[in-house]
Amino acid sequence: MHPDLEDFLEDALSSIQPISPSIGRVVIEPDYDVEPNPADAGHIAAELTECLSAQSLEGESREIEIDRRYAVLAKYLRRITLHANRVDGPWIEVEPPGNWI
Repeated sequence: MHPDLEDFLEDALSSIQPISPSIGRVVIEPDYDVEPNPADAGHIAAELTECLSAQSLEGESREIEIDRRYAVLAKYLRRITLHANRVDGPWIEVEPPGNWI
């Protein structure tokens, strides 16, 4: 597990604003075996924004598949889950290790 990965992802994704009113929050599960590369920060944010722009949520939650065209996103993330409920804090949450949705 790389100790800086969560902070890297939180910083890289902090500028992404809610895209759809049906999506209350986005929970991402990092691939903790990856070492963060600062040059990827802008790419991962752009790819996640594009990926989420194509999504909608009917129901309480749904895991979305990371399309292979989002190579940087797939490099850093194992899972993306959309939730209808909103919580205090950032719209995109990085799931800490050991927790499951």
